[in-house]
Amino acid sequence: MEYVYAHDKPTVRVLWMSDDPINNVTPAMPWGARDMERVRYEPTLAPRDPVLVGSLVTALRTAGPHSYLMVGRGQSTCLTLDSGCADHWQERLRRSLDQRAELRRVFANGDAALYELKRQPRGPVPEPAPGPTGPLVAWTPWSVVGALAAVALTLLLAARGVVRVAVRSSVRRLHWLQGSFWFAVPLLIVVVASLVRPSRTTGRRSSP
Repeated sequence: MEYVYAHDKPTVRVLWMSDDPINNVTPAMPWGARDMERVRYEPTLAPRDPVLVGSLVTALRTAGPHSYLMVGRGQSTCLTLDSGCADHWQERLRRSLDQRAELRRVFANGDAALYELKRQPRGPVPEPAPGPTGPLVAWTPWSVVGALAAVALTLLLAARGVVRVAVRSSVRRLHWLQGSFWFAVPLLIVVVASLVRPSRTTGRRSSP
């Protein structure tokens, strides 16, 4: 990956091979160590037959300019063990890629190789988009209602504490404390509901 990081300006796309580019989107390689805003990792379907690499060339063209195809031993081992690729699949695949006239091998060692198109696709290379810094807070109607209820509940509890300490015991004081207690109960229910509802919604979205 050091070669990629040294050539990732302004941005770069690294294509890696997966047996299921839709569901299997975590590569078996040291990815995301740095320059996350510049390096984009894109899975592409691995050919079962290492001789048929035309789809990989097409994937490089589709990815756009400044894109690399990575063939790594870690990912190749996963494909051999989990997807039924033949032994020495990586070695045969690299030989097939080396023989393609459209490709240039820009880096290689015993564990990995990087390929790019000799003629880069037309178009600008995207600029990095790091996004906002800090945690991202997504406000929903429930979270707004819950926040307002939490503020009201905090003020009410603070007022109860002041009354209990500063006001002398009397029937009026007792009635106020009882009334404020029953008023605080629905506020507490709203706060709890605003916390529970997003969690249940997230659980339903993540379930198959």
